[in-house]
Amino acid sequence: MDARRPMTSRDRLKTVYSGGIPDRVPFLPTISTDHACQACGRKFEDALINPAFGAECMLGAAVRYSTDAVRFLMGPDVAWYDDKVVAEEGGKLVQRDRSTGKREGTYDVAGGGALIPLAPPPVVRTIREAGAIEVMPAQEYLERGYLRDVQRCVARAHEKGLFVVGLCSSQTINFMVEQLGGSEAALLSFLDAPDLALALINKAVPISIEKGKAFISIGVDCIYIGDSYASASVISPAIYERFCAPAYREAAQEFHRLGVFCYKHCCGNYNPLLAGLLTVGVDAMDGIDPTSGMSVRYTKEKVGDKLTLMGGLSCLTLLNGTPEEVFAEARKCVEAGKPGGRYVLGSACAVPRFTPSENMLAAARAARECGSYETR
Repeated sequence: MDARRPMTSRDRLKTVYSGGIPDRVPFLPTISTDHACQACGRKFEDALINPAFGAECMLGAAVRYSTDAVRFLMGPDVAWYDDKVVAEEGGKLVQRDRSTGKREGTYDVAGGGALIPLAPPPVVRTIREAGAIEVMPAQEYLERGYLRDVQRCVARAHEKGLFVVGLCSSQTINFMVEQLGGSEAALLSFLDAPDLALALINKAVPISIEKGKAFISIGVDCIYIGDSYASASVISPAIYERFCAPAYREAAQEFHRLGVFCYKHCCGNYNPLLAGLLTVGVDAMDGIDPTSGMSVRYTKEKVGDKLTLMGGLSCLTLLNGTPEEVFAEARKCVEAGKPGGRYVLGSACAVPRFTPSENMLAAARAARECGSYETR
């Protein structure tokens, strides 16, 4: 990069992920579609009724809060818009088949927006059934329009100088939860049916890689991987090393081969996993939740300059604190993470839906005012 040209947000994150020193600490909170809609003056239901609004609101929230990156989810294929209709009925958000009018399920609006089908698919019970799960090629995602709306937003984000992340999670336990019908069955399978657990993970990884390839083809700078369950708050380091780490390693290696960065998110406390994280090969690790016993300072001491760290700002402070309290906590995170580079200020986990915009702006201000590396 030309040293005379001011850094864009895209430059800033590329620098910090590469181990260099940016002009200041970047700001990348974990904004999901529910809060993005709130930030843009829409209801979350709007993005479930018309998923194109979701990508628009993710970009709108990034611009409003002056974040350095925007994250995008893959949408449904274009046929979904012709085949399905979603509407509020009796206080619930219901999906119906457009041609038959048959009710297919309700959306968990309060819990993240997943469709809860009235007729759930059968759970996977055997290694053979796991092996039969389809891996859709990247080209098919593109041809069927899964990224039609996102592609337009990626181009607009780059015009604004933003770093763009494609979300490709569920390499391990989250995928197992989906296929085995619940978290209890998934977690117990590590002990009761380890071969089935491995068979599912061996299917989940290529699925996420093909999604990542589709994202990469439309120009994203980075792929997000990870699973909400894969932390020491839920599983042991031994299970993590046997089942999860190889999956993340394979995904990260492939995305690096394709020329993009890769960062991983982890919920809860991952202090017992820190040593193993350095062998996974991701460029950055996201989370650092103070409510689970983590801190930016401790994590930085353990990891040093070997891995970029992201997060640290309590979601409870973002939701319930005053702007002054958010600024003070964000400043402490920046002061702990800033030395030597390799730190991105962010939220410990997904920003709560009804977080006040004033609090997000206070966090962004802390990165700008306290995160400079420039000498005067």
